[in-house]
Amino acid sequence: MSSLHLRTVGIGLLICFIGLNHAGQTSEQQADTTLKSLYHSINNIPNHDMSARLEVISAQFLGKPYLLGALGEGKNARYDQSPRYRTDAFDCETFVTTILAIALADNSLTFQHCLRQLRYNQGQCRFLQRNHFTGLDWNQNNQKQGFVKDITMSITDANQNIVAQTASALIDKPSWYQHFTTDNVKLAKPDHKEQMKRLTELKKKGNTLPRTRSTLPYLPLRVLFNKKGQANQHLFSRIPNGAIIEIVRPNWDLTRQIGTHLNVSHLGFVFRKNDSLIFRHASSQSDGVVDVSLIDYLRNALTSPTIKGINVQIVVPKKPLSGDCKPLRRISRLPVSKQQ
Repeated sequence: MSSLHLRTVGIGLLICFIGLNHAGQTSEQQADTTLKSLYHSINNIPNHDMSARLEVISAQFLGKPYLLGALGEGKNARYDQSPRYRTDAFDCETFVTTILAIALADNSLTFQHCLRQLRYNQGQCRFLQRNHFTGLDWNQNNQKQGFVKDITMSITDANQNIVAQTASALIDKPSWYQHFTTDNVKLAKPDHKEQMKRLTELKKKGNTLPRTRSTLPYLPLRVLFNKKGQANQHLFSRIPNGAIIEIVRPNWDLTRQIGTHLNVSHLGFVFRKNDSLIFRHASSQSDGVVDVSLIDYLRNALTSPTIKGINVQIVVPKKPLSGDCKPLRRISRLPVSKQQ
């Protein structure tokens, strides 16, 4: 999960959560100018090469600052008046979602439609419809729409054996909402009394949501590396250019901090450059969008008590979409999650 609000600074360094920003309209206007110029400059990229679009587009934002909770529902929103879209700052989830929306669209207007489809259940731009939890909401909703596909289980070892395991966590949305504070009610003009009123509303609405068992396949670090820390080049070679990599922490217990367990703590893109896998992501530790070696990044995670592997998603559309960015097709129906 990558768009949650977290007050614990230490954990916040490793996970993308909802933050606070009041740039609002200005950031959207700046983004409009940036996108108009960007779409003009990428006209020469073949429409059938989505991985090239993702690489070229995302490269334009290298060095942009990290901003926790960069996006909301806009200036007229009830609970989060942060900009609906922006290109001047990102957290890990908004970076992936924004870049994907730009790549999927053929112009700046279609981009807005794509972003709404990617960020919200059924494209409804409301806080309670936002894909807050990466594994449960973002992945499943965008797989159903045909935007992305999970290929983790198809990545096999040299003997064609499946190496993936499954992470499982109970996503307790009611408890998560009860951990909200007035910091979660982001108004352009802060008003504590009004924030308290809306916070009470939000908690009440959140309390009606289901508790859902979320499962997610992942490639274990212990098979991606041997005991000496050497990379399994065969497995890494199976990761496609332009894939979305999610950092998996199975059943990560954050109940004391945010009220729920999680499976996903971070995400970014992977690109093949000069025979190396580059992980391009918005990093809180680096304070911006950076390129790092995927193998080095994961090797450093071997000592983590909670990071256990990666999930791999690919972008399904091969060329940009037009109009309202409605799904081209649906992936085979996902199993229904168990609700508790």
